[in-house]
Amino acid sequence: MSEQDSTNNLIKFIATTVETMRDQMATKNDVARLEAKLEAEIATVRGDIEQVHLRLDSIERALRARP
Repeated sequence: MSEQDSTNNLIKFIATTVETMRDQMATKNDVARLEAKLEAEIATVRGDIEQVHLRLDSIERALRARP
């Protein structure tokens, strides 16, 4: 194999590697979509926690009111 063939093979390998990495990278839009989805899911979890907290408060009040 000649030096030029080796160089061409190396360039092809590098180009393939770069293209593979590029295909696997997230775009700014991908990140923005994931960020919005994560914020919505966090808000949902916070709401669930708040509901549990309110329910526990009402159970605690009911227990305290018992004679």
